[in-house]
Amino acid sequence: IAHPCTAVCPVKAVSIVNGRSYIDKSKCVKCGRCAQACPYSAIVKSERPCAAACGVDAIESDEYGRAKINYDKCVSCGQCLVSCPFSAIADKSQIFQLIQAIKRGDQVIAEVAPAFVGQFGPLASPEKVRAALRKIGFAHIYEVARGADIGAVEEAEEYIKNVPTGKLPFLATSCCPSWIMMAKQQFPQIAHCISDSMTPMVATARIIKEKHPNARVVFIGPCASKKLEAMREDIRSDVDFVITFEELMGIFQANNIEFSDLQDDTGFNHGATASGRGYGVAGGVAKAVTDCIREMAPELGEIKTDHAEGLVECKKMLTLAKLGKRDGYLLEGMACPGGCVGGAGTLTNIPKGAKAEQEFAAKSEFKVSTEDKTVFEKLGKYTKK
Repeated sequence: IAHPCTAVCPVKAVSIVNGRSYIDKSKCVKCGRCAQACPYSAIVKSERPCAAACGVDAIESDEYGRAKINYDKCVSCGQCLVSCPFSAIADKSQIFQLIQAIKRGDQVIAEVAPAFVGQFGPLASPEKVRAALRKIGFAHIYEVARGADIGAVEEAEEYIKNVPTGKLPFLATSCCPSWIMMAKQQFPQIAHCISDSMTPMVATARIIKEKHPNARVVFIGPCASKKLEAMREDIRSDVDFVITFEELMGIFQANNIEFSDLQDDTGFNHGATASGRGYGVAGGVAKAVTDCIREMAPELGEIKTDHAEGLVECKKMLTLAKLGKRDGYLLEGMACPGGCVGGAGTLTNIPKGAKAEQEFAAKSEFKVSTEDKTVFEKLGKYTKK
């Protein structure tokens, strides 16, 4: 009887013992080739859900076979957290510190990510969510989409100045911190092609701190990696706390908030355009930036774009870029499937969240970031290091 498993193993870990295939686990590298080659399906490759979800292979095994996270590889996307069937992985929460700040009477201001729409149930309209945030004790509520508008125009300018002139082969967007970390770790040769604009979270926080210098700023969003981003030395003075939509829902429930009982709160401190509000859906960032480029430099014609969602696909896209197959492009990378609406801190499924965000964006007064002329007053002031 044929044993093709022995022939395909690259480390000779499979041998025949007493007429049966035997795998030497001390040699096995878990490549899975023997399982693929076995015509009898006698070899089963078991993979931890967290390891399967990790796009940078940061989930490893210790000497006892227990899962461990290699923090040198980890980019804090949080996909392992939501994929673990045993809830054995958790991130650090700042709910306690946030509640204490509100109880002390600090001026606490919320900046809410674009993906918030549709996350808290069918009764939680944007107006109801704002009302609920005020009831908890937030002094003001800002849209992070405002910072996204500034970032879109900033990156459009960056593309116009560098890509058509040949200074850069392509430009990659910079709104997703996990995508940026992965690109810089695994593709250092082309890391300079990533936009140096700060993320919408940071831009919005800086706008808030300029107007309210003594305020405590809380980013509320779908993203686990924002917690790591907010700890950076050049950012920690801008963003005081980060909580996810899931954590915010816990606060709503603890306060017995019923959305049906709330009066609508009709507005954010400053509205945003459809482009900025569309940042949370995969492809939305690239669309926002290219729309700005068309308005600012129509002579450039059609702008080539590519976007990837999930870190495995992001790596494939950057590999093509490294080989020169994405020259002239604007590249958008999102660590989570579906974009921010698929983040580790979300509460609803990706299609439902994407639809809700797009419908909210469609109601915006301005469609493209460049239509809001106040954006140009803020370029470079809030988005550069």
